[in-house]
Amino acid sequence: MKVQFPNPYGQPTPLAELVHDFQQRVGFSHDYAEFLLSQNGFSFLALEKASDRDLFLLPNDATAVGHVGLRALNSYRADDPHFDLEQLHADNLFAHHFLEIGSDPAGNPFVEVLRGAHRGKIASLDRDLFASADQLDAFLRAKELAHLLKASVEEQADALCDPSLGLVWFHARSMKDFTQHCIFCDAQFGGFVVDQDSI
Repeated sequence: MKVQFPNPYGQPTPLAELVHDFQQRVGFSHDYAEFLLSQNGFSFLALEKASDRDLFLLPNDATAVGHVGLRALNSYRADDPHFDLEQLHADNLFAHHFLEIGSDPAGNPFVEVLRGAHRGKIASLDRDLFASADQLDAFLRAKELAHLLKASVEEQADALCDPSLGLVWFHARSMKDFTQHCIFCDAQFGGFVVDQDSI
């Protein structure tokens, strides 16, 4: 089933001034700012428990087979720190390059790219590649990318998104496209993502 957005299964929407201040500090897209102002996260658990859930689900033949799982979309000032945008961004190894907007059931983050040629695209990261690194320079040295320490943030972001590194898997061209075309669930309300064509 395809999940319809906006829906009531996020957190209370924040004041526009707070979102715009966070946007100025972090640099995320206007599409993502609009998502926070209209939806502010998303919980499959809340969807499953809701009596009105059928209003926000469209029948679809897509299955989770071959697709990345999706556990939740993070919220600005969420009750749970595991889904709080500000807390996650403060702890993010790639805070200058990616904003963690969600996660899959295994803890791999979904991100919006903040800099470089892929700015605004939605992707997921392979957490196994950086789980042992506590600093960006340690990660880059471990991947024999120490030369990027002197590169611009834009150049670093492009290198992190290079398919040869295996860190990034793109799903959508924008947050708007991601919510409108890519988010599905199965009959047990397990979430998954169907990639947009020609990203």
